[in-house]
Amino acid sequence: MSTIRDIARTAQVSVSTVSRVLNNKPDVNPITKDKIEKAIKELNYSPSNLARGLVLKKSNIIGFIVPDITNPSFPELARGIIIRARVYGYSVMFFDTDHDSHVEKEAINLMQNKQVDGIILSFDEANRDELEKLKKKQFPVVQIYRKSSESTISTIALDNISAGVMATRFLIDKGHRKIGLITTGKHAQSGYERQKGYRKALEDSGIPFDKKLVCTGTNNPDSGRACMKGLLELEYPPTAVFVSHDMMAAGSYDAIYEKGLSIPDDISIIGHDNLVISRHLRPKLTTIDTHKSNLGQEAVNLLLEEIRAIEPLNKEVIFQADLVERESVRQLV
Repeated sequence: MSTIRDIARTAQVSVSTVSRVLNNKPDVNPITKDKIEKAIKELNYSPSNLARGLVLKKSNIIGFIVPDITNPSFPELARGIIIRARVYGYSVMFFDTDHDSHVEKEAINLMQNKQVDGIILSFDEANRDELEKLKKKQFPVVQIYRKSSESTISTIALDNISAGVMATRFLIDKGHRKIGLITTGKHAQSGYERQKGYRKALEDSGIPFDKKLVCTGTNNPDSGRACMKGLLELEYPPTAVFVSHDMMAAGSYDAIYEKGLSIPDDISIIGHDNLVISRHLRPKLTTIDTHKSNLGQEAVNLLLEEIRAIEPLNKEVIFQADLVERESVRQLV
C-alpha cells in the first residue's frame, strides 16, 4: 500500500507539501499540485483517516456542545451535524452543559485537550468571552442556532424576529386582533427575538400592544399550560395565541381542554419549531418550521471551511423559517 512518503518521493517534493495538497490548502504552486496529484493517481493512493490525521495533526473529530440535550430542537440539529460530518469522514463528540456557563468552559477545555479539529456550539451571552478566546487562538468554531450580539465568530442562526412576525401576521391575516403570546422571553434568546417579531407584526398592523396578553415561562409543557390558563382567565381573553415553542404549545392544549374549550373554534393556536409532536396533537398544530437538520448540516460545512482557512472567516449564515399550516387556526368572520 502506498504511503504519503511514496507520493513525496515520486513527485520530488516534501511530505509537508503533499499533506497540504491532501488537505486542500490553497497555498500550493499549481505546477507542484499537479505533480502530486499525478503521483497520487499513479500510485493509486487512498488515504487512511488515521494516518492522515497523524501527518496533518488532525483527529477527524468535531465537537458539538449543547446547552440542553433534552430540548427537542437539539437532537434534530445533532442529526444534521452527524449526517454531514460522516460525508466528510468525521466523527462527532457531544457534550451537554445543562445551561451551566462553568460547564461550558469545561467542555471547551476538554474538547481542545481531546484535539478535536473544531467545535460547533450554542452559547448564550453569558459566555461570549469564551467564544472570543477561541477566535483569538484561531481555533475553528461555529456558533449555531443563536447569535451572540457582539460576537464576530462564524454563525449559523435562524431569523427569529422574522419568524415571530410571520406567525403573528398569519393570525392577523386570519382576522384575529386580540392575539396573545406565550414565550420564554429573555430566559432564551430565541423566545425573546420571536417576541420582538410579535410586537413588530402588531405595530405594522396598527394593533396596540397589550402586556396583559403576554405570558413568559420556560420551554416545557407545564409552563405552556400555566400560561394558557392565565390568559383564559382574563376578562377579555385572546381569540388566538402565538406560542414561541411547540413544547409550550402542547401544554397550552391541556389548559384549553381543561376549560372545556375547543381548538380552533374557541381559540386558535400557532406554535414554533415544527417538532414531531406538532403533527400528533389534535388538532394538528400550525407552526413555524426552522429546518433544524439543515442548520446542522450547514454548520458542518461552515466549520470545515474554518478548519481549512488560514484565518477565522467570521461568516454569518441566517436561515429563514417557513409556515406549516395545519388545523389549529381558524378564520374569523
